[in-house]
Amino acid sequence: KDGDILFDDFNDSQELVYNIIINSVKKNRISHAYLVDGNNNSDGFSFVMALVKLLVCDNNFTNYDNCLACNKCMRIDCGSYLDVKIIESDGLFIKKEQLIDLQAEFSKDAIEGTKKIYVIKDCDKMNKQASNCLLKFLEEPVDNIIAILFTNNIHKLLPTIISRCQLLRLSKPKNIYNKSTIVNFASFCCNSDALIASFVNDEKKKNMINNIVEFIDYYENNGLDTFIYLKKLWYNNFLDRTDYDYAMVLIINFYFDCFKYMVNINNYFFGEFKDSIERISNLNTLDSIMKKINYCINVKELLRNNLNLNLVMDDLLIGLEEINNECC
Repeated sequence: KDGDILFDDFNDSQELVYNIIINSVKKNRISHAYLVDGNNNSDGFSFVMALVKLLVCDNNFTNYDNCLACNKCMRIDCGSYLDVKIIESDGLFIKKEQLIDLQAEFSKDAIEGTKKIYVIKDCDKMNKQASNCLLKFLEEPVDNIIAILFTNNIHKLLPTIISRCQLLRLSKPKNIYNKSTIVNFASFCCNSDALIASFVNDEKKKNMINNIVEFIDYYENNGLDTFIYLKKLWYNNFLDRTDYDYAMVLIINFYFDCFKYMVNINNYFFGEFKDSIERISNLNTLDSIMKKINYCINVKELLRNNLNLNLVMDDLLIGLEEINNECC
């Protein structure tokens, strides 16, 4: 949750970037554009919104306690502060039209204060036209207009955009997993090795692997809209309880591959789908991946209880979405 989180909350966890920003505010040397590399921190966007409040608030860095009940900070949290605009993807991408609308809106003077701030969340989702449009905006900075770009996938941005921003790279998140967690995940996946070994010479089961990657990829990008396409993505491919059992093992192993990718363990079951592993890892936090693995293991156990298969799918999608809402 971004609300009630202020910049001082990052004094310890992000000491380097915290001090960079505080010093620039004290010396009145605020950049016209910041690029925040979240580094897969689950609170990365909370850092961005705390930075917005720091730059806008009259109390600024000098009066932390007052900001907990500060009208400007509270309205920024609620999205009702008129001089702060947040741009997010419209579907899968951030589009050129969103940037054009932003430029038109920000051509006017600030309404409530002296600064106008626009935040582009997950700026790596800008399509080519939007990236070029933003680049022109950054090349011609306007006084008292501040851009804050946020991404966990900095390698997907145009180098020219990166070069025109002050880079704030958050420290890597502390490992929230422990040895026993890895052992438990690995134990489950190793216990499923014999089951998965049977896929090698079975064309139907090899197709299952492709179907599972397609299913996870679609869900991770579309959330509960996946329900609309379950017939194509699932019911046409997995026909009975045995198929569901194979499928859940594959889902668990895929998310475990994402876990391994995020902690730099290069040993993947879905090795030929490395691009998908990377892409889906970047849509998640380490915390959400861990919770999804645990949740899917629990859903697999439901198959032993003769639960209606349609209900199993309902539980799977709703449970995964709850994890997304909680963690991402």
